Amino acid sequence: MRYLLVTHIPFARQETAAVMDRLWAEDLRGLVASIGPVTIAAPQLARVEDLQGWGPATDSLSKAEGFEFLGLPIHGGRTDLTFARRVRAVLKPAVIASDLIHTSNLFPPYTPLWFGHDLAVQLGKKTLFVVAEDFYDMLNWEWVRTATGRLQKLRRRRSLRALDREVRKRVANASLTFLHTPAAVERYREYAANAVHIRQPVHEKEDVIGCDTFRAKCEDIRGGAPLRLLSASRMESLKGIDFIVRAVSILRQREIPVHATLYGKGSRLESFRLLAQRLDVADRIDFPGAIAPGPELRKAYSTAHLFLMPHLTSDFGRAFFDAMAGALPVIAFRSAASQDTVRHRVDGLITPNADAEGLADGIAQFHADREFLLRAAEAARGRALVNTKTVWNNLRAQMIRELF
Repeated sequence: MRYLLVTHIPFARQETAAVMDRLWAEDLRGLVASIGPVTIAAPQLARVEDLQGWGPATDSLSKAEGFEFLGLPIHGGRTDLTFARRVRAVLKPAVIASDLIHTSNLFPPYTPLWFGHDLAVQLGKKTLFVVAEDFYDMLNWEWVRTATGRLQKLRRRRSLRALDREVRKRVANASLTFLHTPAAVERYREYAANAVHIRQPVHEKEDVIGCDTFRAKCEDIRGGAPLRLLSASRMESLKGIDFIVRAVSILRQREIPVHATLYGKGSRLESFRLLAQRLDVADRIDFPGAIAPGPELRKAYSTAHLFLMPHLTSDFGRAFFDAMAGALPVIAFRSAASQDTVRHRVDGLITPNADAEGLADGIAQFHADREFLLRAAEAARGRALVNTKTVWNNLRAQMIRELF
């Protein structure tokens, strides 16, 4: 099978390899391991130094590992009137030479990359379309809501609705659609000709917390140690980090000792630190900055007791699956996404959205009932052992092969 993946996630060439964000590289390795060689068509940056990834780390992939990279033009801004034409010139021969064309929900200005999907449909080729997150809710929060004036807000809302319609068109005519979050399922399942919900764990069995380390954690919990809370996300308003800070303050007033470590970087980091100081809980909250995915992150999970995901939108990414590999029950705000991901009172708790007191109540439940916490931790670890990256990559590959 000649597999073409068209993406807006950039890469840069370095000698005989392609360099990109580490998390993206891990996803691509899993794809090739399950389906075979893949050609990735993506914007090609001039220098490795120009890469900006989701996390603090990059990785490289080579042809020897089963990867071919096709460089797409970089968008030159609003005055770049030739961008779409240049994209088509590169993608057309690649689509014609491929058997399966894999694309995803794209953000402006990279929507011309959908040309690959649309041409494939016209040619009667097999297509895979991926909705990787609840972008509609996310952009409403981060982009539409933050418009500086009424006219700008109207324009942004109109653009977002148009983007939503374009995604619906492509899930409707794709041979197969993968919906990567419960919120994406809720929004697009009724429009899709053939869609399934896909989980996104990034761990394997060997990455799950070991028996000895887990046993030591359980003894620590039974011994009544102050609960160690952990979060890892972008430091932006939609992630609800300020609600964690306020929940810790509420718990301090209730004389419930906890300590939170909140990893991540972003535009709101300093404001969250200032909030912790104003609420007199700076001694109970650490902001260490970004943490690299992989062993460093897994080590942090192995020493914590609870993972907090108070997202204010309905997006729900891979962080929960990272957490359960460390035997961490998750407390999340209620949303379409969290309710279909966290098993309430099994491997975590769902608490009212945008409610610091509700979040504090959830933490307090685990503090007061350590056996409940231990059962939830064991359930999270057990789920991680059977819900691995390989399992889901093989499931994806099986469904793709069934198209032919």
